[in-house]
Amino acid sequence: MAMAALTGDDEIELLLSQMGGGDEAVATPNIIATTTAAKKEKERPAKRKKKKKRKRDTSNEVKDVSTTFADTRLTQNPFEWPCCHKNGHRRLVLGAGLAHDCNRFTCDNEAKPTPCKSCGKSAAAHELCISSPDTKKTNDDDLFSVISIASMIVSSRNARCLMAEYYPNESEKHRRHLSPPMNSIASASKLIINKLDCNIGKILAKVKKMESNISSSVPISSSDVDLLREKVSVLVKTTIAYKEAIKATSSSNSNTSKAAGLALIEARLAAMAACDEVYYRCYYASFFFGSSDQEGLTLLVPHPPTYFTCPGLAWDAQDSGVCSLAVFLGEMKHDGHSSNSLTAPLDDATRELLLNSWCLQERLPSSTALLEQSNPLLTLWQSRFLESLRHIWTTRYAFVKSPDALKAALNMKHCDDHSDPLIRHETYGLSPEAETWRGSIRDYPANFYGYAVPSQQALEAVSELLDNEDSIVEAGAGTGYLSALLASHLKKDRSGTVFPYDIIPPRQANAGADVSSNEYHGQVPTFIDVHQAQSFEQAQSMLTSTDANVSLILCYPPPASEMAAVALSQYIVYDGKTVIHVGEWQGMTGNNAFESMLLNNFNCSEKDTIPLPLWGTDATYLTIWRRKSVNNVSTQSVSPAIGYCSAAQCRNLARRRCRFARCLQYCSADCFRTHVAVRKAILAVHLLHLTPSNDMDFENVNHFVPLSWITGHHDQHGGQSRKKRKRKKHHR
Repeated sequence: MAMAALTGDDEIELLLSQMGGGDEAVATPNIIATTTAAKKEKERPAKRKKKKKRKRDTSNEVKDVSTTFADTRLTQNPFEWPCCHKNGHRRLVLGAGLAHDCNRFTCDNEAKPTPCKSCGKSAAAHELCISSPDTKKTNDDDLFSVISIASMIVSSRNARCLMAEYYPNESEKHRRHLSPPMNSIASASKLIINKLDCNIGKILAKVKKMESNISSSVPISSSDVDLLREKVSVLVKTTIAYKEAIKATSSSNSNTSKAAGLALIEARLAAMAACDEVYYRCYYASFFFGSSDQEGLTLLVPHPPTYFTCPGLAWDAQDSGVCSLAVFLGEMKHDGHSSNSLTAPLDDATRELLLNSWCLQERLPSSTALLEQSNPLLTLWQSRFLESLRHIWTTRYAFVKSPDALKAALNMKHCDDHSDPLIRHETYGLSPEAETWRGSIRDYPANFYGYAVPSQQALEAVSELLDNEDSIVEAGAGTGYLSALLASHLKKDRSGTVFPYDIIPPRQANAGADVSSNEYHGQVPTFIDVHQAQSFEQAQSMLTSTDANVSLILCYPPPASEMAAVALSQYIVYDGKTVIHVGEWQGMTGNNAFESMLLNNFNCSEKDTIPLPLWGTDATYLTIWRRKSVNNVSTQSVSPAIGYCSAAQCRNLARRRCRFARCLQYCSADCFRTHVAVRKAILAVHLLHLTPSNDMDFENVNHFVPLSWITGHHDQHGGQSRKKRKRKKHHR
């Protein structure tokens, strides 16, 4: 892949010199070392040379690995620090304070780090280090080792925490309008900038050397290195912008402090999102190492739910995260503001949805519930939601920016060509930076796990639906994440099977580079055996028990193809009785043909519509459809899940859909007005703050898109294109 930025070694060298990198940074892959430690290494060249010749330390490795790195995705506890479960050994450890005075992190429980006993600051405010002599190796072979990949993750994490856990002393003047991130630490601007330069420069230098030494014999492909280089380029640019925003806070005055504060938050969001992109590219590369590296991967490369959930790993998730949720719910004050001033305007139903249906109750400080890891994607969603509250809600960014965002949307020019999917499905955020942050939170988990987050309520609803002998066929299963959860959730003694299939299933990492990649999941290893089949008809013929009842699951079927409609039509011919659909009606999944066929042949009752956790602006529901018959006369649902108005008691089809929160749709201006309290609550969950003076305009197409634009062009293009909501594709 060609890169627009970093177009040559001269430019790389210039950036390295600006950011404190260069060959010296490459020569010390333990990129979390402090400046003092680096100097000590220079003073001991003989010892360093000796270590360079040492054989690889294999004390924590096994040659015949029965459990692979991919296998641990469903078993690794995201609330605990990654370790070797055989002996409790940890390779990722915490060191000195990142930008505050602390010589060494100390705590009583290494598995769940609490604030440092030495300085009282969070684990996230301390350097992440790799505790292994392997970090001293400098030969080029190490560039494509597990240690090398882990070192880039460590450096991007340290840069991320410098942005999230600290704020410049000079930004104190912005507190009248905005607040620093929850529990963040005031530090000197120069120190923050110097530390950022050190960490980003080392990542950049590492990528430079990887490009120079790429070959067919290494586990990482040249296209993956190109993609990594592209992400590092974005990280460099956004970090430079963040440093400029820090400097601007020093020169701001009472007239410009608000604008400088907003710019600082926006630059922070963009730079942190860029750090996460580097992490995810390194994480994807980790699936392609051989069997001898598997335990090392488990120790050094945290899975996304662990990376974003474990206390102090990527951020202060335990303390700042749960406190941000408490502030959002009005259960805690923050930064001198009264409790009410930062409390989200949640109605009872929305509060119930957040706390119980989406299981956020267990993340509150007052909760005594045992945190479980049985649904890692749900845990990841929870953690990213809490982190968004920390940076967008409790900083008051949403309060200050919402009026401007609504006004800016009103003034946007739109094309009259409604056939353009960019017009029909375009969604907005508080700012371009907030949209970038939202996309980084959603896109990669969708690639690595799935496009919808199954809640406990949804899993239980499907389980209760099935008899012991019933089987489930999931069409277009992708990674098989949903099927894997269902298989583990259903009764162990049941005879029915869970059978996921895909036209091109994602392949295991050792399948070889010449194997075709799944369009949306690349070669991410599957969570369960996903069978290769061209159609439901072929998949059904592969079932071991052909006389069992079979339920069909369609989770986020792609709208750019006829897959959902074809699978459903074959299921109807098969005389199937139950369809489970996960997705967005008249939106980002399926097409008119599929939805019409579903409505004509099946019923969905009110109790069978379950809202799922929200990625971005999507309106995602799990709906259960039962075959129409003389004996099945259940009343059809009038839920927004299947296209009806969001206003309570209204039984009309919706006419317009909100561009800021797609689950809000109304049939008329009257319903729009009567639904104001719930609308404010739903928009608050989407981190948009409404007041009486800055409500939305129902008749404006930039606030509410006409659904006729969607239904009128849905089938002309074989379903909607995902050009706006790009599924990031893996080039492998």
